[in-house]
Amino acid sequence: MNNLQYSSGERNHYFYGKLMTVRDFQDEQTYMNNKRRLGNRLLHGAGIVAGLGVLLVDNQTFSLEAGMALDYLGREILVQDPCVKRISAIQGFDQIQQSGDVYLGIRYQEEECEGTFSVAGSGENAEAGRQYNRVREGYELFLTTKEPNRQMLGVDSVLYDLITLYDEDGVRIRLEVPRYANTDHQFALRVLFEKRDVSAPVHFSFDIESDLFRSPKGENRVRVEYTETEVTTHKEVTLPYIMDCGPVKDDYTSVKVLKESFSLRLGSKEAPGLSQDLSQPVEVTRRDLGEVVMENYYTRHFDELLTPREDQEIYLAKFHIVAGQSAFFIEKVVQNPFSQHLPNTQLMSLLQKLGGHREDHNGERKAQQDSAGEKTEKPQAPAKKMAQGVENVALGVAPKAGRTYYSHEFIHGLGAGRVRAMVAVETGSQGSKGDNLIFGDGVFGGEEFSLGAPACALGAMVNVKKGTLQLGLRLMEKTSQQNIRLRWWAWKDEEENQEKEDLVGDVQVSITPNTVDVEPLQQVRFTAMVEGSASQEVTWSVAEKNGGSIDRNGLYTAPATEGVFEIRAQSAKYGQHQASAYVVVRKL
Repeated sequence: MNNLQYSSGERNHYFYGKLMTVRDFQDEQTYMNNKRRLGNRLLHGAGIVAGLGVLLVDNQTFSLEAGMALDYLGREILVQDPCVKRISAIQGFDQIQQSGDVYLGIRYQEEECEGTFSVAGSGENAEAGRQYNRVREGYELFLTTKEPNRQMLGVDSVLYDLITLYDEDGVRIRLEVPRYANTDHQFALRVLFEKRDVSAPVHFSFDIESDLFRSPKGENRVRVEYTETEVTTHKEVTLPYIMDCGPVKDDYTSVKVLKESFSLRLGSKEAPGLSQDLSQPVEVTRRDLGEVVMENYYTRHFDELLTPREDQEIYLAKFHIVAGQSAFFIEKVVQNPFSQHLPNTQLMSLLQKLGGHREDHNGERKAQQDSAGEKTEKPQAPAKKMAQGVENVALGVAPKAGRTYYSHEFIHGLGAGRVRAMVAVETGSQGSKGDNLIFGDGVFGGEEFSLGAPACALGAMVNVKKGTLQLGLRLMEKTSQQNIRLRWWAWKDEEENQEKEDLVGDVQVSITPNTVDVEPLQQVRFTAMVEGSASQEVTWSVAEKNGGSIDRNGLYTAPATEGVFEIRAQSAKYGQHQASAYVVVRKL
């Protein structure tokens, strides 16, 4: 039964004296098979259950081990005995035209067998009376040079999206972006680099940018840069990058790859860049990501789970084929290239026991250590919440030694309350990780240390009511620099965050900038500060009906028409307190 439709739900009803026909027996088999396959597909999924390993015998022959798999219709694919196959005898071998990667797949197949004659067949037409006693369930091996869409083979598409940045000349660069991010948590991106039959060394770089996410340096972008040092013709590399999501409300943002930042070089050859910026939406939420993913999975359309796609096959191995003068040879084999394993409940239970055993073992060892002497509980240091960033302090055209310069006052992001701060001078080019971090009051400076920055005395001022930070420096020597980059760190004990919030004083809301000029359809970000309250949460709105739009995090988009429009920020905790700013929209 190779049908793609599941049973309508009708089954045989038996009674004494019922006349049985071929239809009744066929319906009985169809009903039971479809029910079992439906359960396989929805409860277990698709993939390799056991066995089905692929091993090279020689450069043109491979062996297939016995095993079992479930396909994307829930049908059991059973290989009862190991076998040896020549690659040239496999269906799809004629597709291979040149050296490259070829995928070995397996699919369900059935055929009628054990020929016989029907006693009801026509005597004049022998073919009309010929029938088969059995249907043999088996499998078919096939080869394809087309790489399947990995997201169609599992449920990863519920959690991740893939952006293809480059896929030519044997080089592929993709960016894996999670669909969801938690506020106040880290956000992991992965760059997937693949190289196939390319002897030249590869170098690429580009910027990943986002409005709501910040790099460990406190910037709204991360720099991706990779240089191949150990040159091989085939390579697969995964490069992880971490960004932080701030304490924002539930919102949607995007992760962008800027076209002007993309650069790819194959040896001495410069490859073409991106034709446009690439963007992928990300949902930012305060909910548990497990709950969000489960909700997304269970709201998928039923037909989406039951309708197989073109790429949804079971792939056993990836062969790298080398073209000779008169034949093709297998140079390398990678088993189960798309990780289509299907773990059973016993294996999952075993893994859970293994995790529990480790915890029990650690607990038992700790108890033994405690019993060796008097148990003394050490007070644990309170957990700390941290933030960091970079501020540029302008020195002006002719900075003078002995003069003090200050940064603007900014929100550090840890809320109102006591916050500890530390500051250092950061040297190096803008956007780099910094060649040096210089702490202290001018000890490292002068001609003795060529650090690229003058000797400075540093300070930081924390406003505990407003939750802001301001940095300052005093020049200890003459310099020609017009600005100095300061890196700051701030941390706060969690128990400070958990204290009951009291009204510190009169609540007052302010907006920065207070007035701004923008062009039609241009965007500008506003920040609000709530003085007298630890809660800095505000609700944004535009007073005029056609005055543009502003999102939950203060990003305003001007309308297409010119005019003056009012932006309002209202305290979420103390709704009677609000502030206004004004936007002048005109062609500049």
